[in-house]
Amino acid sequence: MKTLTIHLERDLVTKAAAGSREAFDALVDQHYEAVYAHAYRILRNSDDASDATQTTFVKALRSISEFDVERPMRPWLYRICGNVCIDLARGRHRSNEPIDKHAYMLESKDDLEGAAEQNDLREKILRAIMNLPEKYRRILILRHYEQMAVEEIAEALDAPEGTIKSWLFRARAMLKKELAPLVETGLCEVPA
Repeated sequence: MKTLTIHLERDLVTKAAAGSREAFDALVDQHYEAVYAHAYRILRNSDDASDATQTTFVKALRSISEFDVERPMRPWLYRICGNVCIDLARGRHRSNEPIDKHAYMLESKDDLEGAAEQNDLREKILRAIMNLPEKYRRILILRHYEQMAVEEIAEALDAPEGTIKSWLFRARAMLKKELAPLVETGLCEVPA
């Protein structure tokens, strides 16, 4: 089934690169929800996520002829979307609108009893993540919230796998340092 999907995607990309609007629309239909979810996790605002998703597909359409059909499309779209989201966040930052108001939130699977404590903890973790340099923030989002494998992250960020592993190690170490008081008290764990 997956092989069929890969061949179908390659066929659609080839047709879209040749100018087929129907083929590109089919690619948009196939990837829209995943790209929107990625943008929403980063921006945490549905209007901004919709704008980022639309801009992502406009940029993808403009450069579809340069896309390597032997590679999966989703990491490429995530890379475009991530860059679009960064541009939107930078624009907000310049306008003095707080960026963490729009940043993604950590998912909570706990019951409502500890919701207030969880919200406080999530806010602290969010601030710690937002204090990390941009590339480390992005890699943590892709790995732990998008559940992407190292190979997929390498594709999305256009970097070698070894570099991604190194950045991921550093990102976790930096996050652990930022969260040291919470880690020491056992209130949170930094993912391995």
